Order: sequence, then C-alpha cells, then structure tokens
Amino acid sequence: MSRFGTLALTILLLLVVTAPAIDGHPTGKFNKSIGCSCHNNAVIEAQLSGYPTTYTAGEQYVLTIGMSLSSPAGGFSLDVDKGTLSNPSTNAQVNTPQNSATHSSSASTSWTVNWTAPSSGSGLVTISLAVLAANNNMENTGDSSGTFSIQIAEFGSNIPPQVSLSLPQSIDSSTDLVANISTSDADDDPVTVSIQWLRNGFREGSLDNLQIVPASMIGPGQIWTCKVIANDGIENSIEASAATTISNSPPTALITIVTNPVWIGETITVNSQMSSDSDGEVVNSIWSWNDSSGNSGSAHSTHSFTFTAFSQVTLTLQIVDDLGGIGLATKTIEVVNGPHVSNIVTVQNGEEVELSWQWDGPQSEFSIIRNGNSIATTNQTSFVDTPIFSGDNSYSIQPVIDGRQLDAGSDSSSTTVESSFKELQSTNDTAGMILGLIMLISSLIVAGTGNLNRGD
Repeated sequence: MSRFGTLALTILLLLVVTAPAIDGHPTGKFNKSIGCSCHNNAVIEAQLSGYPTTYTAGEQYVLTIGMSLSSPAGGFSLDVDKGTLSNPSTNAQVNTPQNSATHSSSASTSWTVNWTAPSSGSGLVTISLAVLAANNNMENTGDSSGTFSIQIAEFGSNIPPQVSLSLPQSIDSSTDLVANISTSDADDDPVTVSIQWLRNGFREGSLDNLQIVPASMIGPGQIWTCKVIANDGIENSIEASAATTISNSPPTALITIVTNPVWIGETITVNSQMSSDSDGEVVNSIWSWNDSSGNSGSAHSTHSFTFTAFSQVTLTLQIVDDLGGIGLATKTIEVVNGPHVSNIVTVQNGEEVELSWQWDGPQSEFSIIRNGNSIATTNQTSFVDTPIFSGDNSYSIQPVIDGRQLDAGSDSSSTTVESSFKELQSTNDTAGMILGLIMLISSLIVAGTGNLNRGD
C-alpha cells in the first residue's frame, strides 16, 4: 500500500474511534408513550386533538399530534389500549397490532393517524402520547419532551351499580331486624333496590322490598337471610347476601310483694307472676333470701313464696324460660314493728271466763284460741267464754287484719277454771240420760221376745 493509502486509512480509523455516540431513533419507537429518560433537557406540552369526549363504538376519529415548541426535528409515540390505529400521515407509521403509532423520520413535528373505536361494551379507552422536540444535533442534549394521557368512555355505555349489605350478628327476638344497605353508581344514575327475606331458607313474601323485619315475626333460633339487588335503570348489580341467627331473648324477672305492710316476725308473701318472656314462657322461679339477722331460706319451682323475716331482707328471684334463658331481680325489703295484742286479762265469773286485752293497731278482728283451738271471732277487745270443763285453760288472742293472721302480734294467757255446780249437775244429768236410754232399750227387747213366744 502506498504512503497515501496508509495515511487515509489511519485518518478514517481515527474518525470512527472519536465520533460521538448517538442514542436516537430517527425512525421512531413503538409502545413508548411513557417517554424516555435520555432526552430530558426541558419539558414541553404534548398536544393531541381530534379525540371525542365519549366514543361511539366502531366510529373512526382522526387524531392530530403536535407539540408546544417549534423545533427543526421531532418524534412521537402514541399508544391505545382499545380500538385500532390506521392511515398514518407522512413521516408516521403504525405497528402490525395497530395499537401503536410513531414517526418514521424526524423531519416533522406534527402528524395525524386514524383511530377506530372498539366494539360496544369495551368500557374506558386510554390514549397515551409522548413527543420529542429535537435540535437536530444528533445527540440527546438540548432536546425537549412531554407526555399526555386521556381516558375516554363509550357514549351511552353503562357501568352497573354496586350494593353492599350487612345484618347485625347479635340480635334477639325483642328487636327489629334491620338490613344495612348502601349503593353506588359510577354513572351517577338513580339506583333502586329489590329486597328478599328468607326465614330458615324459605322466602317470606310479605317482607319483599322491606328493609326491616318486625320483632313480632322473629323467633329465637331462626336463621334470617337477606338478598339485595341494585338496579340503575339499565343493569342489575351483583346480588348481595347476608344472614344472621336470632338469639333467645332472656326473660324479665319482676318481684311483687303481696304482703303490705311488712312487719317483723310476720309472714311475707311474694310472687313472680308479673315476670315475663317476650319470646317464650317462664318455666321456673327460684327464690332466695337472707336478712341482716342471719336468717335465710330458698324455694324452687314456685311462683309464690312465703317466709318470715326479723330484719331488713335481701330477696333474689331467678327465672328460667323454656329455652334456658335466665332473668334476675333483686329487691331489698324493709321490715318494721307491727301492731301487737298485749295485757290479756282473764277473770272467772261463775261459769264464765271474761277475757280482755289491749290492741295498738288498726281496726281488726281477733281470733279467740282456747287450748290451741279457735273457738270464736270478735272485733272487740273483750270476750266472754263458757268452758265446758274445769281445769287449766290457755287463751291466745290472734289479730286478723284484712284476712291476714298475725303471729308476732299475738299474745296469750293461761287461767284455771274452778269446778262449778253446773258442771256437776251437767254430769249427773248426762248419766241419768244414759241410764234411761238403757232401760228403754231393755223394755223393747223384752216385749219383742214375748211376741215371738206367742208365735206372732
């Protein structure tokens, strides 16, 4: 090789080695609408026009692409996620899937491409664009870029409504069952709901489209299911469903004090008849009591309970319903001193015993008790008794107020009745009567025997 040829080759090699690296794509880039990081000197506005506010399925639209900065060279990348691109302008091209367009040379800064909208029901379409304003220095310095993106809904398309539903999970039959329902619609269409209720799996038609199940229809142990569908006038939502199990409503215990007033040492009667169970029946009453003097007692399976207290009483009632539910009630009962009979005086006057006593209570009747047996009743504070036999006799006076016999309010006294003539005479008269009867019977027997001997 000549010296001239060798020199030329050397210069050419030096030029190749020292030439600047160019990171550019003058013939375009598909699917790069997010832009690139290699050209980031300044931000410009990516401009897109010709797209509709809402698209009509299958309709074709001419998209015009530009930028806010005038430059000697440019490029773009435009992507669509639905529909197809076609008919690119000069210096533009469309890829084979027809979902991306880009420049084919850097000689232009504006382009057009046709977009055909997708089929009906495709939903939102996203169009994304990146543009590049180049200074044509074949380097990535001094260039400007920008991006743009928009979503377009189908004209006349509808997004179905949504519905959410919940039921309370802790509810008994004393409370209305209320369905918590909320709806939403992306198109802001007015929404209506249809509601169905099922009790233990069977539809309760009387509750159709009602949000509340009244407590009167609810029973313990029942499983209630609610189903709701929302409609925006065009489409239904997905059905929402929720279920809950009704728990037993516990009974309500109520103590009624029958005895009034309540006196120390006297019987106290209470009952549970006013207790109730809204979803069943009371099957058992359990009583317990204690007073401040240390006395106590209890009773089971009875509505009525009677006890005697001598100081302040704490009374507890526990009732049980037919499903095992329990209700409790506690009552404090104050007891006070009641009226008393006192100072019983007994005076024998011949065959009679005259009784008198003192009474510090209201109008009352008094039961006269001799030797443990009630012999008379009076509303006076005195009484005259005629004993049949002489000897020791014990008298008690027991007050009776409105049919209530007082025990602690009673008092007693003993006396000895002396023998009297009447008692002896009465005894002799009785013996003579018996002897006369014996003689009469004997005479009748003798007369009857004589008649038999004569053959009558």
